[in-house]
Amino acid sequence: MRRSLRPAAGPSLALLALLYGPLPGALPSKVPAHECGRRPLVDETAEGSRIIGGHDAQLGAWPWSPESWRAVIGLHHLYKPHSRTVIQKVSTITIHSDFEWGTFENDVALFQLAKSVKYNDYIQPICLPDTPPLLSHDTSCYISGWGSTYEHGKAVRILQEAQVNIIPQQICNKFDWYAGAVSLNMLCAGTENGSVDSCQGDSGGPLMCSFLDDKYYLVGITSSGVGCGRPQLPGIYIRAANYRSWIDSHVSDNKTTTVSIQFVLIFSTAGWVTFHLIF
Repeated sequence: MRRSLRPAAGPSLALLALLYGPLPGALPSKVPAHECGRRPLVDETAEGSRIIGGHDAQLGAWPWSPESWRAVIGLHHLYKPHSRTVIQKVSTITIHSDFEWGTFENDVALFQLAKSVKYNDYIQPICLPDTPPLLSHDTSCYISGWGSTYEHGKAVRILQEAQVNIIPQQICNKFDWYAGAVSLNMLCAGTENGSVDSCQGDSGGPLMCSFLDDKYYLVGITSSGVGCGRPQLPGIYIRAANYRSWIDSHVSDNKTTTVSIQFVLIFSTAGWVTFHLIF
């Protein structure tokens, strides 16, 4: 998976989706911090070989995420909503005021849903880190999305997932890699040889990592990159933790520690929430 040279959509509709507190009459959206980042339908103890490329995600494997103007939450097959899928209108879109098109700095936005969404096994909140987490090559991280599975390819119908490596900043910024273009607000993930990557149509999707508490945290947001699957040109992701204060400044309760489902800190067309333009 991965986007083209740069996302085709405008100012980061490589976004997030966080929830503010519930609107009047809406279902409660706050979730205790210990309840976030869980996957009720997946056996976390199951072992298998390391993921080399992307493959179909299990239904209910990644129960959080977004789409534009209308959010489709809990989606697996892009064109076949199931009984637990929720379609919700978007009431407000807040694009970071310092977004830079040329560099894709501050490539993040908030989508507010018209109503809160009730959680179930297929729809869960992901944890949002308070501070930048310590990441290494051994950190267990995944990406997901419905984008192309090869450069200039077609989008897929079934949500794809892949395990990726976190690539150190000093390596990703080497002259024969991104030559210093990756700022401190960004991070690189994938593989050195390009065998695992995000692609066109994955922009805005989540980079999800688990740590010692076995919860999944929104560590990054798929932003940009050169081509798809090219050696030494991995996907570039926005560091979600660096925008915690910006997120808190736009939500009613700055103590929120999860990505709830009334403010979808948007991952444009990836993850488990997709956004559709309504004409």
